[in-house]
Amino acid sequence: MRKGLRGPSFRVILLSLLAVLCATAKHKPDNVAVHGKVFLIDKNTSTIMVDTKADGRRLVVYSPNTRVEYGRSGKGREVPVDQIKPADYISCTGSLDDRERLIAGQCICRESK
Repeated sequence: MRKGLRGPSFRVILLSLLAVLCATAKHKPDNVAVHGKVFLIDKNTSTIMVDTKADGRRLVVYSPNTRVEYGRSGKGREVPVDQIKPADYISCTGSLDDRERLIAGQCICRESK
C-alpha cells in the first residue's frame, strides 16, 4: 500500500501554506518612494499629483508633519509646502494607505532641469 500526503496531515500542511501566502500578500512595504515632476498641487485636499516615469501619475498626501526641503538631498533647506511649484522635481518617501496613495513623511524638491 502506497502512503502519501493524504488525510488530515495533508490538510494541515495545505492550510498552513495558504495562511502564510495570505499574510504575505497583505503586507505593505514600510517605506515607499515616489519620484517625478509635480503635475498638480491641491492645497484644499493636501495632495500633490506627481508624474513618474515608471508608474504614470501618483498621488502624494502631505500633512503639517511632512518635512519638505528645497534643494538637493543633504543640501536642501526646509521650506513650507507653498514653495513647491508645478514642474518642480520632487522625491517623497512615506507609506501607502489603503487607496495606494503615498502618505508622505518627507519630500525633497528642486527646480527641474
